[in-house]
This record gives sequence, structure tokens and C-alpha cells, in this order.
Amino acid sequence: MNQKLLKYIKTKFVKVAEDLMENPQGLKFSLEKAKEKLNKESVRDSLGNYVEDLKTLMRLLKSWVSRKYTGVSTQTIVYTIVAIVYFVNPTDFVPDFIFGLGFMDDIAVISWVLDKIKVDLKSFKDWEKESE
Repeated sequence: MNQKLLKYIKTKFVKVAEDLMENPQGLKFSLEKAKEKLNKESVRDSLGNYVEDLKTLMRLLKSWVSRKYTGVSTQTIVYTIVAIVYFVNPTDFVPDFIFGLGFMDDIAVISWVLDKIKVDLKSFKDWEKESE
């Protein structure tokens, strides 16, 4: 990931994510905004293969907020919130309205988060399968 983008995330979004951990209503609102944004075909097209990854992050956070799934580290929840809040913010590092480029930074952040939480994400997916 670009070092400028990483610094931007760490200075602007990690603190927001940590604050949102203490605010279930704010988290639910962020999840709703992400769901609304994903309902747009142009957004899904721009995210490509990362749509399913983002949906998994949203399910993880929703399960954590509802306390259905608690087997996850605080750091993983912070990273997950960062990805979702970054996604719903239209005026992030590269604003989403810039055609062709607007979602490249969102993809970079999602990819970075997926890499950071891959062990916990696998455990969550296994838990989902067992819960079906």
C-alpha cells in the first residue's frame, strides 16, 4: 500500500474506528450506509472481486455488534471498521466520484485490511459455516 495512503488511514480512520467500537448505533449506521452504497451497480462494478470481501467484513462486524460472534480480537474489529468507514466516506484519499480512480484507494484499504486480519477472517468464515 502507498505510504501516504497508509499514513492517511492511520491518522484519520483508526481513531474513528476505535471511537465507533464504543458506539453500536454509530456502527449500525455505518453498516447501513455501506449496504446502501453496495446496492449501486456502478459501485459494485468499480469494486469488482472485492464486493464479496467487503460483504464478509460487513457480516463480521454485524455479528460482532450483535454479540453473536465474539471470537475476534479488538485489533481485527478496528481494522474491519476502518475498511467499512473508509468505504462509506465519499471524500477519502481519492474521492469516489473521480471516474475510474475513485475506488482504487478503497480497494487498497480493503486489501490491506484483509491481509491484516486473514487469520481472524478465516475463523469467522468457519464459524459462519458451522452456524448454518
